[in-house]
Amino acid sequence: MSPRRAVRSTTTPGRSLLPIGLALCLLSMISTTATRAAAGPTWTIDDILHTETVDGIAASRDGHAIAWIRTTVETVDKVEKRVGNLWLTRLSAASGAKPASIQLTRGRDRMSDPAFAPDGHAIAFLSERKIPGAEEDEVEGNQVWIIPTGGGEAFAATHFDRPVSAFGWIDAETLVVAAPEAKSAWELERKKHHDEAQVVDDADHTPPVRLYRVAAEPGGKVTRVTGNEDWIDSLAVAPDGRRAVVTAQQSLSYQFDSKVPPVTRLVDLTSGAAETLFTEPFDGHKLLPSAIRWQPGGGGFYFVDEFTTDPRYRNATVSRLYHYDLTSGATERVDLGWDRGLGRGYDAVPGGVVALLADGVRDRLVRIDRRGGGWTKTELSTEQGGTLDGLLAEPDGATLIYQQSAATEPPQLYAAPLAASKLGAPVQISELNKSFADKPKGRVEVVHFTGARGDTVEGLLYYPLDWTEGGAPAPLFLDIHGGPASRDRDAWDQRWPAPSLLWRQRGAFVLQVNYHGSTGYGLDWVESIQGHYYELETPDLLAGVDWVIAQGLADPDRLASIGWSNGGILTADLITRTNRFKAASVGAADVEWISDWANVAFGASFDNYYFGGPPWEATQTYLEKSPFFRLTEVTTPTIIYTGTKDTNVPPHQSWSLFRALQQIDKAPARLVIFPGEPHGLRKISDQRRKMQEDLDWLDRYIFAPDAAKEEIEAVRPGTLLAGLMDRAGAAATDGAVGVTKDGALVPETVPFAGRTVGRFEVTRAQWAAFDPSATVAPGEENLPVTGVSFERAKEYAEWLARATGRAFRLPTVEEAEELAKAAGSAGKGGNTLDRWAGYTPNPDDAAAIRQALEEKVGASTGAPPLLLPVGSLPGAKATPDGKAVFDLDGNAAEWAVGEDGAGKPVGPSADRSTDARGDGGEPGAEYVGLRVVVEGE
Repeated sequence: MSPRRAVRSTTTPGRSLLPIGLALCLLSMISTTATRAAAGPTWTIDDILHTETVDGIAASRDGHAIAWIRTTVETVDKVEKRVGNLWLTRLSAASGAKPASIQLTRGRDRMSDPAFAPDGHAIAFLSERKIPGAEEDEVEGNQVWIIPTGGGEAFAATHFDRPVSAFGWIDAETLVVAAPEAKSAWELERKKHHDEAQVVDDADHTPPVRLYRVAAEPGGKVTRVTGNEDWIDSLAVAPDGRRAVVTAQQSLSYQFDSKVPPVTRLVDLTSGAAETLFTEPFDGHKLLPSAIRWQPGGGGFYFVDEFTTDPRYRNATVSRLYHYDLTSGATERVDLGWDRGLGRGYDAVPGGVVALLADGVRDRLVRIDRRGGGWTKTELSTEQGGTLDGLLAEPDGATLIYQQSAATEPPQLYAAPLAASKLGAPVQISELNKSFADKPKGRVEVVHFTGARGDTVEGLLYYPLDWTEGGAPAPLFLDIHGGPASRDRDAWDQRWPAPSLLWRQRGAFVLQVNYHGSTGYGLDWVESIQGHYYELETPDLLAGVDWVIAQGLADPDRLASIGWSNGGILTADLITRTNRFKAASVGAADVEWISDWANVAFGASFDNYYFGGPPWEATQTYLEKSPFFRLTEVTTPTIIYTGTKDTNVPPHQSWSLFRALQQIDKAPARLVIFPGEPHGLRKISDQRRKMQEDLDWLDRYIFAPDAAKEEIEAVRPGTLLAGLMDRAGAAATDGAVGVTKDGALVPETVPFAGRTVGRFEVTRAQWAAFDPSATVAPGEENLPVTGVSFERAKEYAEWLARATGRAFRLPTVEEAEELAKAAGSAGKGGNTLDRWAGYTPNPDDAAAIRQALEEKVGASTGAPPLLLPVGSLPGAKATPDGKAVFDLDGNAAEWAVGEDGAGKPVGPSADRSTDARGDGGEPGAEYVGLRVVVEGE
């Protein structure tokens, strides 16, 4: 499959709120966009960006433990980045028992490729983390790190001046590492002169990638194993550590032109002697192994070859499985009994393999065993639906480790007993994304309709989150996958290029179509667009749109198309073929194919295959296929994205699309450029910007095309002015915040961080509606009520539930802490003692300040002197339409219910410092109030 298109970021506290009327007056300068939001907990951009994932899995040889990497988003040096940390899970022998997991590392860098030492005493992994004591230019990129499984610090075994690309364990004390050779005299001379010029495909000065033995100790002794002059790009070590299978590139231009293919070698890791394998075609087809898995015991290995009928190019393929026998040297194709080929994963088990077979939106789990000179396939029944990924079998074949998800179910890591015909009851290992549990996932259906050539096309239809049967037709968004040799599956797929939950939350249907040229449907389907690029995919996509409209679901006047890479390419073509679409988002897309041929990292391979040859041989085809020459017909408002370092779809393509639309001037166009980004955006900030730009564009042209949105860029988020704007939409009666219910003033609620919560702390005016004996001095209506006991706070929540008919209650301690964390500032930006003092007081200073306040200020004011009216400081954004929640990061601490039912004040308060070591006590009773949440909303 081509890599082109496979991608699917000090003010002085006051004592009173600015008048609500003034706030509304200021806000009238901004016309906010109307959106549809699902009731209850809502999805945010940060939910998508901060999704936790499992990115690497390894099993110990004794089958008792697995290692896995949990990737999260953390703020490192004031920049959000993805951080990986290693976890160890001990598998229990008891069926169904919960495995014990411990976190082994607590770093702030990415890591990958965990691997147990043969005796299980340590785990090695790759990481770019800084090596203590190493000079900056001595070590570069990924190095091999090792951490003991019994506890202890990780250390770097390699200190190479170039990144390690692959490694494996030879024995308990030794690793084999694939890495580029050390810098040459020629390179050192260039570096001395700061010479950064590059020569394309400069084989003479591109260092070979070789194998090295490395002692498994800090800065371990290195011994060169091979002296090859080519570039090793994969490594699979045999279980006994004596041999390894490597693949090596023979040409730096193979990715571009597919002329000189890589070779496969069997390397003796002691002598370095190598035997080249698969030199002759197998059934007339050149084998190019990938995904190599040694069989248990090491008598041979399995591998995947991408099969195609084309003699040279491997753009459209099905994955076939082969076995190589070490003793006989015989190669055999494993009979899958399935013409759609392998799906997304397999692993070797004693006597055969366990594998996923490609089958459209859902792969099939099977076991294939060698019996009587042939291969026997057994369908493995499971207790789970959706899609399995990343299969890893324990060496004895008794347990299968995998990730499972569905379109409406986020992924988790599982272990399950593996039998001859059944996958036993799974045990969940990971606990990722707990905040997603209560958020709506909606309804998703697998759909089929008639597409190009009268063929049946499969897709996934995602319903709006607030959809009810018989509702009015809603907007429909085409979410087009990349590739084209890729597919959409019944699996969790919420990522920055296409966060469909955010669109569905606004009220849209989302349709994903596995058009002609997609994988998962067999060789004829994936090869069908060779020589017919656009001719089948575009009709498939339009047929899918028509089908949804015919069901009475979609509004034909509110259609949008969104795609990145090949999805963007097809979107750009669609808007030149029809004016039906009212908005388009085109990410990293080609519109003109002649320049694509030479400027793309794999231009000749891709374009020669799909268009029948290079531009000088098929000039007319290149012109006819290029949407650039049809842009005069486009009326669809189009937003365009590109990264300046994209070599899959170079940025000039996006410039061409934008400039043409701008100059033709029939359709609004916007070009967003991401400096330094490759084909897939890597920076969290850029991913966030892309999603927000899309939402704003869709709001403007689909959800509220008549709303004039005027942004005031001078109002910076997090400032008092921004807080004023946020408060302007808050409900209020005669200047007191809240809503009225049967004449009583009660808290306003909004969805936030998976809960429906009060926008503000309960105020004195709201408390007075519950307790008529409470007196509220003029000007103190919007101060938080404080000094109330836990029991009285519970009584207020119970009264509020009766008065409103809603299930109001106090939050649990866990909920209150999660809400404070979701507010983002953890007390740093709220009303705390830090803000009043101008620094973070230590415990002694804090005590002295409180004593001085009591002696000098307390007697002269009725209310606690440090309290501010609720919402005086900027809040945390909550709902998709921009509402905010205030004072979770300060003002009054808030009563919450502990596991034992007792009350506990949670969160920062105005009389307490945020000193990381704690200030040695609870907030004063006069600074403890309450906030309510609503159960089940």
